[in-house]
Amino acid sequence: MPSMPVEILPIAEDDVSQALAYIAIDDPGAAGRLLDAILEALEQVSRHPFSGVEITVGGRRSRRYHQLYVHPYHIYYRIIDEKIVVMRVLHERMDIRRHLP
Repeated sequence: MPSMPVEILPIAEDDVSQALAYIAIDDPGAAGRLLDAILEALEQVSRHPFSGVEITVGGRRSRRYHQLYVHPYHIYYRIIDEKIVVMRVLHERMDIRRHLP
Protein backbone atom coordinates (compact mmCIF):
# COMPACT_ATOMS: atom_id res chain seq x y z
CA MET A 1 0.00 0.00 0.00
CA PRO A 2 1.43 3.43 -0.93
CA SER A 3 1.99 6.04 1.75
CA MET A 4 -0.81 8.45 2.53
CA PRO A 5 0.12 12.16 2.57
CA VAL A 6 0.22 13.88 5.95
CA GLU A 7 -1.09 17.41 6.46
CA ILE A 8 -0.34 19.13 9.76
CA LEU A 9 -2.77 21.88 10.69
CA PRO A 10 -1.18 25.16 11.81
CA ILE A 11 -2.56 24.73 15.33
CA ALA A 12 -0.85 21.32 15.58
CA GLU A 13 2.40 22.87 14.33
CA ASP A 14 2.03 25.48 17.08
CA ASP A 15 1.45 22.70 19.63
CA VAL A 16 4.74 21.08 18.64
CA SER A 17 6.65 24.38 18.51
CA GLN A 18 5.47 25.35 21.99
CA ALA A 19 6.31 21.92 23.42
CA LEU A 20 9.79 21.96 21.90
CA ALA A 21 10.49 25.51 23.11
CA TYR A 22 9.37 24.63 26.64
CA ILE A 23 11.45 21.44 26.78
CA ALA A 24 14.49 23.09 25.20
CA ILE A 25 14.74 25.55 28.08
CA ASP A 26 15.97 22.76 30.36
CA ASP A 27 17.17 20.13 27.87
CA PRO A 28 17.69 20.97 24.19
CA GLY A 29 18.65 17.36 23.49
CA ALA A 30 15.32 16.12 24.83
CA ALA A 31 13.50 18.60 22.58
CA GLY A 32 15.38 17.23 19.58
CA ARG A 33 14.58 13.64 20.56
CA LEU A 34 10.89 14.50 20.93
CA LEU A 35 10.80 16.10 17.49
CA ASP A 36 12.52 13.04 16.00
CA ALA A 37 10.00 10.73 17.70
CA ILE A 38 7.04 12.78 16.45
CA LEU A 39 8.37 12.80 12.88
CA GLU A 40 9.02 9.06 13.04
CA ALA A 41 5.48 8.43 14.31
CA LEU A 42 4.06 10.49 11.43
CA GLU A 43 6.15 8.54 8.92
CA GLN A 44 4.80 5.30 10.36
CA VAL A 45 1.19 6.49 10.25
CA SER A 46 1.70 7.63 6.67
CA ARG A 47 2.46 4.01 5.78
CA HIS A 48 -0.20 2.57 8.12
CA PRO A 49 -2.98 5.18 8.44
CA PHE A 50 -5.28 3.11 10.64
CA SER A 51 -2.58 2.09 13.12
CA GLY A 52 -3.53 4.78 15.63
CA VAL A 53 -6.06 3.97 18.33
CA GLU A 54 -9.52 5.14 17.28
CA ILE A 55 -11.26 7.35 19.82
CA THR A 56 -14.48 9.35 19.97
CA VAL A 57 -14.49 12.79 21.56
CA GLY A 58 -17.55 14.80 22.51
CA GLY A 59 -21.16 14.26 23.37
CA ARG A 60 -23.96 14.84 20.88
CA ARG A 61 -21.60 16.30 18.30
CA SER A 62 -18.87 13.74 18.75
CA ARG A 63 -16.01 13.25 16.32
CA ARG A 64 -13.76 10.30 15.68
CA TYR A 65 -10.01 10.63 15.75
CA HIS A 66 -7.03 8.36 15.63
CA GLN A 67 -4.48 8.79 18.37
CA LEU A 68 -0.75 8.06 18.51
CA TYR A 69 1.29 8.28 21.68
CA VAL A 70 4.78 9.78 21.71
CA HIS A 71 5.69 10.10 25.38
CA PRO A 72 4.34 12.35 26.88
CA TYR A 73 2.30 13.67 23.92
CA HIS A 74 -0.71 12.39 21.99
CA ILE A 75 -0.98 13.06 18.28
CA TYR A 76 -4.61 13.32 17.17
CA TYR A 77 -5.39 12.88 13.51
CA ARG A 78 -8.27 12.23 11.15
CA ILE A 79 -8.29 10.64 7.73
CA ILE A 80 -9.95 13.09 5.35
CA ASP A 81 -10.04 12.86 1.55
CA GLU A 82 -7.30 10.23 1.30
CA LYS A 83 -4.87 12.07 3.56
CA ILE A 84 -3.92 12.13 7.20
CA VAL A 85 -4.75 15.44 8.84
CA VAL A 86 -2.97 16.06 12.15
CA MET A 87 -5.43 18.04 14.23
CA ARG A 88 -3.52 18.55 17.50
CA VAL A 89 -0.45 17.39 19.41
CA LEU A 90 -1.34 17.58 23.11
CA HIS A 91 0.46 16.74 26.34
CA GLU A 92 -0.98 13.68 28.05
CA ARG A 93 -2.25 15.79 30.96
CA MET A 94 -4.34 18.09 28.78
CA ASP A 95 -8.12 17.74 28.59
CA ILE A 96 -8.66 16.74 24.97
CA ARG A 97 -12.33 17.70 25.04
CA ARG A 98 -11.30 21.32 25.47
CA HIS A 99 -8.70 21.29 22.70
CA LEU A 100 -9.98 19.13 19.87
CA PRO A 101 -12.28 20.70 17.25
